[in-house]
Amino acid sequence: MQKRKFPPFIHNLLVRLAKAFGYYDLPVQAIRITRELYQMCSKHYDDNKEFYIGACGLPDSFQTWFSVTLLHIWMLMVRFRVENEGKIFMQQLVNHLFEDAEWRMREDYGITSNSIIRHYIKDLLNQFHGGVMAYDEGMCKDDPVLAAALWRNILVTEGSTHNMACLVKHVRHELQRLDHLSYESIIEGKIQFRKPEITL
Repeated sequence: MQKRKFPPFIHNLLVRLAKAFGYYDLPVQAIRITRELYQMCSKHYDDNKEFYIGACGLPDSFQTWFSVTLLHIWMLMVRFRVENEGKIFMQQLVNHLFEDAEWRMREDYGITSNSIIRHYIKDLLNQFHGGVMAYDEGMCKDDPVLAAALWRNILVTEGSTHNMACLVKHVRHELQRLDHLSYESIIEGKIQFRKPEITL
């Protein structure tokens, strides 16, 4: 779809209005940019059920979606950590995750009680912090430590050592690829997580 072109006068007026309303402020830009990045992370699960559900034997559930999405958000967070403005983008990614999780609980599972929602969100927050710490340790150490983190946070009691090795390979490759991408390419959305390979 082509972007609509305005006459110079209208274009300049729109730019001034956008600036006046903070459209170009970093926090506002971060919300907009990370929304697209978040959607890419969330969509990865749906696009790769052949691996997560078919090969690994995980249930097609809210918990599996959350765990896989968290993993890919963490990989983006690792990349953003080295940037001066990275904390703003990291926080917005996390905000999108929990906003989406709450929406799914209400819309997909019909949970209407705010107290029940708060209980589940608290549990998801614990999973988030535990997962990030475990993945950080695995990233900094070796593949067996990373494999253990993936087993605890995603595979749990499902899958095989082969599937776990494939997932470790996927994470290592994607972290390396993100590390080689420029900051500009990432915030412009010129990235896409690849499919986990079923073969080593």
